[in-house]
Amino acid sequence: MTQGYSDPYIRRRTVLVAVVNNAADLRRAASEGWYRIPQRRAPRRIGADYLAFYQTGAFGDAPEAHTVSYYAPVRRYHLSTRAQLLPEDADHPRAEDYYFRIDLGPLVRLDRPIAATKLRRITFIHTTFERLLAAEDVADLFAQDDSFDALWQALHVNRLRPLANRLAGEWPVDITLRVRGGYLGIRCVEDNSTAEAQFAVLPARWTLLNLDAEQIRTDLPGCLRQIASMLVNLGGALDNRPGPEFQLP
Repeated sequence: MTQGYSDPYIRRRTVLVAVVNNAADLRRAASEGWYRIPQRRAPRRIGADYLAFYQTGAFGDAPEAHTVSYYAPVRRYHLSTRAQLLPEDADHPRAEDYYFRIDLGPLVRLDRPIAATKLRRITFIHTTFERLLAAEDVADLFAQDDSFDALWQALHVNRLRPLANRLAGEWPVDITLRVRGGYLGIRCVEDNSTAEAQFAVLPARWTLLNLDAEQIRTDLPGCLRQIASMLVNLGGALDNRPGPEFQLP
């Protein structure tokens, strides 16, 4: 029973709601345990503990059309071409385009599917597991104060050039900054223990900084100071000219 989760650490974990507009992709997620998202159309933040599926009107008269009815735990990420993922379609016009392949655990059906009565044109939604369980409408899944967006904007204000969805091993970091000799990966985490497990072994040239989402929301200047300190220790950011002190948006 999905609504039986009471562990606060589980409820704080993150969910990416992805759009499914054909039955074949949903069947593949259920039977083969993976889903694909085109790299060029991916949201700015693709990393999440769970993937949920919004089924569009392409599902016709099925009761799951225009609902979020299923979710699955995320196991790992890969970057592959469409031809590698779907060799039977090797002559497809986008065969050489890159896709994120997201490996999944078993699909779970929500006890109470979430209908889209207020919105129908939906792309990706980054939310929490707690919102997924409590939402009565898809519109309820949207965060009112997104810590990732606040940090992303603050880095741009300071003339840094954040990169999204770079894979550090088998998991994407939310924000990447180039530094001398490698990369600083920044994760906006609701549950720090999950992030530590995902990045137990980092590839060479990667340094990871986990920032608590609540801290970003309540103390953005303090988070920017942590990033500035890391950049100094790592020799400074490349191709960027930040001011002497970080500024807020």
